[in-house]
Amino acid sequence: MNRRRLIAWIATAVSSMMLVIGLQFVNLSPAGSVTTLNVYAAVSLTNALNAIKTQYQNANPGINVVYTFGASGTLLSQIQAGAAADIFISAANSQIDVLQNSTPSKLVAGSRKNVVKNRLVLIAPTTSPVSAGSAALTSFNGLTNANITGIAIGDYTGTPPVVPAGNYAKQVLTSRGIFTTLSSKLYRASNVRNVLTAVENKTLLIGGVNKTINAGVVYKTDAAISNKVRVVQTALTTESDSIVYPLGILTRTKVLTTAQSFSNYLSGSTAQNIFKNTYGFILP
Repeated sequence: MNRRRLIAWIATAVSSMMLVIGLQFVNLSPAGSVTTLNVYAAVSLTNALNAIKTQYQNANPGINVVYTFGASGTLLSQIQAGAAADIFISAANSQIDVLQNSTPSKLVAGSRKNVVKNRLVLIAPTTSPVSAGSAALTSFNGLTNANITGIAIGDYTGTPPVVPAGNYAKQVLTSRGIFTTLSSKLYRASNVRNVLTAVENKTLLIGGVNKTINAGVVYKTDAAISNKVRVVQTALTTESDSIVYPLGILTRTKVLTTAQSFSNYLSGSTAQNIFKNTYGFILP
């Protein structure tokens, strides 16, 4: 009798152990795993892409989108240095061109496309106190006035340029014949959002010295998110290269299917409505 009880006890213990082991395998199944997608994107896309991320992850709970925002030229340098980017969205063609034209190409064939477009605007601060120069400013050409002493602009130096917005701004000022005249008044910021902040605060730290800022040049979508600046004038589309945001999937990605899914989502109606109707981007 004791022997039968011992056998029964052993059988029960073995069954329980197998059940526990089986449940562990269920918990570790791929269905419960999360895929991380690393997206390097122009800083001017921050607000829109964060809103889109919420919608995308709600529809795709198994995917975690991780953004790295910055100046397009800075992001390009990080990617060239080996950053684990799956997708790169630049604010100009030149940065994406570098990756596509590499030998071999660093972009997945056929993955490049324009996500949205934008416009360039001249802005001035509106919070008190507003300088006489800022208050009287009505156009890009007005930047040549003596009472405008400091203009914030994205860093247009480098090949390709560090900050596309700064390069577009340089093109606009050059097309108007005033870039050389303004050169001593131009203070370069590390990205376009820092230009916006400089105009809001009316100051920009340059070489350890605070420079007074009377105006700045940013994208239309950047100006739209601030209640501390006004749009003085919108640049003509003929005054600079077309302002586009090209996307490319990096060949180094280990989550190609997920990258393609997110890329497709950005071109879909949900994301495009957020870009256009909520944040003021222009559809490609």
